[in-house]
Amino acid sequence: MNEASAPLAGDIGQPENGHLAAEEVLRKLDSLSAAERKKLRLIEERRRDGTDFGPGMLYQEALCQVIVGERRCPVEASFIAFLAQSMRSIASHRRKALSRQVPLSRTDSSGVVVELQIAADQLDPEQTLLEKEAADVVDEVYKLLEGDDEAQLTIMAIVDGKKGRSLRDELGITQAGYDYIMKRIRRAVAKKYPKGWPL
Repeated sequence: MNEASAPLAGDIGQPENGHLAAEEVLRKLDSLSAAERKKLRLIEERRRDGTDFGPGMLYQEALCQVIVGERRCPVEASFIAFLAQSMRSIASHRRKALSRQVPLSRTDSSGVVVELQIAADQLDPEQTLLEKEAADVVDEVYKLLEGDDEAQLTIMAIVDGKKGRSLRDELGITQAGYDYIMKRIRRAVAKKYPKGWPL
């Protein structure tokens, strides 16, 4: 087969390797009965739990992925079962993605919603933790460092948004001094919470 007779990559009329082409997917969608559409909407409603998909959005996402070829429906598969499975999979991936996101607010021990500060450009997980945690968590760390004035001042400066050189200049310490203070803070937290910080 030469280049002139080769099918174009975006040719929507031809099935590829036993899968429905976009044109066939559209035909199958048009042929769905009202009962089948209702069944798919009910499946979508059930699968949306725990996601940020609004009504109809999960169904629409599944259809779009099938039409553009991100998900390929085998020719011999039940189209409705394939869409139902696609919605289940998309919703599952979305739940996992949402669970990995850092919350932008948190409720403290007294029930007050506290906005968290996110420092995206920071690589030090301990420093990032201190900057984004709610006031009650910062207070707990501060109490752990009772008697270590230098470490407590460092915590206060971090909470005030200081970082890098401005933090070291405010405290009058070198980078080595800062590293040593952070090491003491990590040790104090690890000693109090050997299995990790309670969430």
